[in-house]
Amino acid sequence: MAKRRDFHPILVPALDALIGNPDILAPDAETKLKAETLYIPMQYIDRLREFRHEQSSRGEAATKLLGLFSRILETTHYDDHGSKEFCCKNGMKIQFVAPKDISSVSTNGRTGANTHALATAKWAQNELHDPGKVAILTGDNYMSSKALAQDIDVARINPDVYTGRRKLKLPDDLYESWFKGRCITADQLMAHFANEEPLRLNEFVEFEVDPIMASTYGVHNLSNPAILIGRYEPQKGEETGILRQLHYIDDLPRCIQPRSAGQAMFAEALMAPAEEIPIVICPAVFGTGKTYLATSIGLHFVTDKDSHYERIFVVPRDAELGKEIGFLPGDEREKTLAKAMPIVDNVREYIKCKGDRKKGNAELSAQDISKKVEFTIEQNFEFVSIINMGGRSISDSWIIYDEAQDMERFQINQLMKRIGDGSKMIITGDPNQVFNKHMDYHSNGLMYAATKMAGSPYVAVVSMNESEITRSEAAREIARLLDH
Repeated sequence: MAKRRDFHPILVPALDALIGNPDILAPDAETKLKAETLYIPMQYIDRLREFRHEQSSRGEAATKLLGLFSRILETTHYDDHGSKEFCCKNGMKIQFVAPKDISSVSTNGRTGANTHALATAKWAQNELHDPGKVAILTGDNYMSSKALAQDIDVARINPDVYTGRRKLKLPDDLYESWFKGRCITADQLMAHFANEEPLRLNEFVEFEVDPIMASTYGVHNLSNPAILIGRYEPQKGEETGILRQLHYIDDLPRCIQPRSAGQAMFAEALMAPAEEIPIVICPAVFGTGKTYLATSIGLHFVTDKDSHYERIFVVPRDAELGKEIGFLPGDEREKTLAKAMPIVDNVREYIKCKGDRKKGNAELSAQDISKKVEFTIEQNFEFVSIINMGGRSISDSWIIYDEAQDMERFQINQLMKRIGDGSKMIITGDPNQVFNKHMDYHSNGLMYAATKMAGSPYVAVVSMNESEITRSEAAREIARLLDH
């Protein structure tokens, strides 16, 4: 009976797996082994040549893969069975195979590439006389079903997702350090959490505490999530960090108050100075407040006369890589603004919540809100489409890349390089809602950036799940019933 497992001696990566993550073929020394050997059908080369010139992530991946194939093939030699073997830095071997009995299979379309992967896996099972040692590596449900139907095991692609947070129980003898000193040292963490994976820089920890123990240190109200959450901050001149209670969110205005642990973590990362955390990445499900916090905190800074942020720079969602923009009426700003309505909606919510400062924050009329929204957008925002970001250098700005789950790996790579001095870059999106047909949950630009940048002293990653939906009770019920 075919199974799903994380490790097999032999893996045959489906073409979708390689396109989604070409780095599978170039692991570094620390990359965990997924297999002893990858078998790559030689027929993939012809298929990749067909779409390497596409203006898409698939085209970019094809070009990169063909380059990797070429370098690997140039440094290895055919063995007696017509195969080539190459050893990666982490010890995994890559072997290009061209079994004679599958050489005549058509490479046209998705079916052809899948057929070659399945036929290669079957050939490997017969060669090894042990079907359980061979699996297909894929992130595609269709391909996975085809493999399991043919009694070929399936290995999960990208099973580990970095969330940027974890939950731990606070040990009794650390209550004083946490509630009085407001921090826990790396040595204390190591002594009490030796079995835990080491914390990464800018990772957040939410502690479970005993209310009675907390009260002995003067803490009687645990409803404030900031009291129970810390960030593993870098220490200047030190290789290790220190877990410190959230403190930047103390300066949040009244109309921007976190309503969940995830929001508190996200707000802390946003409030931190740009020189401390210049990049914040937030993969979160719908309705968790990620766009509201990114927008409202940006407005809080930009409209402060003492802030160095000069504008809010927005690159909105565009699942068709710029093609959608061309069909919309108006100039570039008007076209791009039409794709950025989630940002506009949250500007409205911020202004509505803030009220009229001249009248003691009194409630504004609908007409006044509309006028203020229009004025705020005009004065403080710059909207730019993805296709017009080439070569830009964005300094002293609050940068929002919204709905980044529809940005491709190569796009997000280039977009992140646009950050200049004094800027803070916020990348948000819901990886469960990918509309770009070339990508899935793991291979999109949002998750690629979160995974690649995890642990950098310049980056904070904060994820939020369905339990932290704050949009409405109805939204939580929809997530519970329809998304599972």
